[in-house]
Amino acid sequence: MKHRKTLMLSAALGVLFTAPVALAQATGASASGILDTILASVFTPSGIATVLGGIGTGVALFWGGDWLSERRKRRVALAAYHAYNVVEDIAAENPADNGWDKAARGLQVVDEWMRANGWRALKPHEQAVVKLSFSAIHGEQKAAAKAAQSTDAAALAAAHAVTSSGLAPVLARP
Repeated sequence: MKHRKTLMLSAALGVLFTAPVALAQATGASASGILDTILASVFTPSGIATVLGGIGTGVALFWGGDWLSERRKRRVALAAYHAYNVVEDIAAENPADNGWDKAARGLQVVDEWMRANGWRALKPHEQAVVKLSFSAIHGEQKAAAKAAQSTDAAALAAAHAVTSSGLAPVLARP
């Protein structure tokens, strides 16, 4: 992907630099006069500044687009994580709530948070990512609870085996 952008940038720069020459050659007999005029206007201080500004803008657009999307991805992930916890806490406060639309509530919370912090609303593919994040966080919590439960059961079984075999000689037999 990075090489593709570099290739596109180099092609755009090539077109930018060869366009005046190609234009001058296409006009035919008056090519030298047009070429001299174009080159004279490009090599003035304002012409050089314009060309460098155009190149800088192009590089910034290609380079800056990735940074913005990466930052937005991190913000969406952060908002999804916190929205999941908010929705779970609200659901825990009201046990009568069946929680069937927790993902919809979470999407609403994420959307409001993004707008409140100056970001645009979520696009459909970002909504799908938030829903996937919700199910991943939920699955991770369930797996951790199941692992803790099995670890606790194993520890209780080991403690029971130690205490029952260790106290047998001490306990009075009827």
